Amino acid sequence: MGAWAFDEIQGGNRASMAAAADRVAADSRPPGCADDGADLQLPAGVLRHVRRSLSHWLEGVLEANPMARPALLPGQVEQWLAQALQAASHGSSLQPGLADALQQAHALQRMSAVATPSRTLVREGLGLLMRVSDLESDWAAQQAWLDPLTGLPGRRALLQRLQSELSRLRRQGDHCCVALLDLDQFKPVNDQFGHLVGDRYLAAFAGALSARLRSYDAAFRYGGDEFVLCLPQASEQEARGVIERLRRDIGEKPLVNTQGRDLFAAFSAGVAALDPHKSLGQILGEADSRLYAAKRAGAQRPVGVA
Repeated sequence: MGAWAFDEIQGGNRASMAAAADRVAADSRPPGCADDGADLQLPAGVLRHVRRSLSHWLEGVLEANPMARPALLPGQVEQWLAQALQAASHGSSLQPGLADALQQAHALQRMSAVATPSRTLVREGLGLLMRVSDLESDWAAQQAWLDPLTGLPGRRALLQRLQSELSRLRRQGDHCCVALLDLDQFKPVNDQFGHLVGDRYLAAFAGALSARLRSYDAAFRYGGDEFVLCLPQASEQEARGVIERLRRDIGEKPLVNTQGRDLFAAFSAGVAALDPHKSLGQILGEADSRLYAAKRAGAQRPVGVA
């Protein structure tokens, strides 16, 4: 359970967790990181391909005979941008920029097909190139916040999301809960089958968890075998119902098969409601205490109540 320590905490000093949570939550997020940990599943290298193709075309326009008609903008530029836009889920922070870039590419394609002065093509092409470069940087910044094993956002993304939800609650009211999940039998999996199987087990659990959440919920890996859920518009009673449903659904099927054995998942959880009058450290501390109460009450408990 020691993975609950923040970056600033050495060892398992949980008494420092509240202050660490508040310090981390105050950090500014990288450019382009949406509050809701938006979709990060863009095709690998697609924006890099767009940038390189566009740069090559601009070089050709600059080097061409001024009296000759410049080459057409490669059709792959539009195709790749359309592919990236389709892959970005609704609400992604990259979606508006990708849509604008696709419109720019379409306009530039039409301009390059008629007698447009090279100077105009270069100006418009450089504008598109700058936008694509910005999108590429934003995407890289988002990926840096992903846990490499599970593909889930990590603890800093979690704190940014919770801070955003607290701000929303102060403005609008409503409900939001945070749930701390701890796998009940992860250590025996590691001890008996090795860390590679343990990694597969964690990744499979993360995938099963994400697949069963509502579209506006979010899952985060906090470290080790611990995960956190952010459940907007859910009261504590509703959040407990969500946790119970997840525990039942995920436990029905094996996560991993290894050495002829099916490995299932069970977890305990602690739920706490976000409160605009409390700090993130206090809220996470409450959920952590309830998680420990659930663990003491016995494995596979859906939620612990202080």
